[in-house]
Amino acid sequence: MKRLFVYIICVTCALTLVSCGGKGSKKSEASNDGKVDIEKVAKNLEKEAFEGEKYSKEAAEFYFKKNEGIKLSDLAPEYKLNETSKYTYYGDEHDALANFKIQDGDTYTKEQHIENVRRIYAVTKKAADNGINVYGFEDKSDKDEAYAEKDLEQMIKDNNGTTILGIEIYVGNYSWSFLKDGVLHRCDVDLLEKNDTKLGYSVKMYKGLQKSFDETMKDAEEALSDPEVQKQLEKALKDAAK
Repeated sequence: MKRLFVYIICVTCALTLVSCGGKGSKKSEASNDGKVDIEKVAKNLEKEAFEGEKYSKEAAEFYFKKNEGIKLSDLAPEYKLNETSKYTYYGDEHDALANFKIQDGDTYTKEQHIENVRRIYAVTKKAADNGINVYGFEDKSDKDEAYAEKDLEQMIKDNNGTTILGIEIYVGNYSWSFLKDGVLHRCDVDLLEKNDTKLGYSVKMYKGLQKSFDETMKDAEEALSDPEVQKQLEKALKDAAK
């Protein structure tokens, strides 16, 4: 199953190369006709992958740094953390996740949450190639709009919530994108809450859409119809069955 998973990653990589016009691909990973050597890419991915427990602080540290060039410590809050859950941290080639939950008996407020959003927004802005956070194709279909800066204050205002019959309705989820090594990455900062009690926040980062959803689906269909890709996928399925 691990090998099959790696081949699926390779199909995704192939789509990324298509969308980027092959920019950044290594000659050793392509044949003379320009097609990606999926077998070789798979082996390289396996060598570079984190070999420890994926649900661990070490995995989150490794992949936040490897994928986005960001330190886990820069995302963490000042308060003492509750790290008792197995699912507090996670990291793999696709994404990295950290849940910054308060200790039992402590409190976490909306004001604290917004300040953490501001701080993490500044972290990704600093890590970005062009020094800005953008909307991304998750928010905008037009390329110019997707690459336009996403204003922090407007985002906070748009997600400020409301009060109905004296009850505050506040979801506390914020998302934006940023360019890292020429690739759009997505950052989600979500409020952790249980039974209307705020428990802290989570940060998840991953490679976002590089094109509009419609264009991405079209590229996926074209890639999967490629005889070479079909051949490699068929081989992967046979290997997985052994």
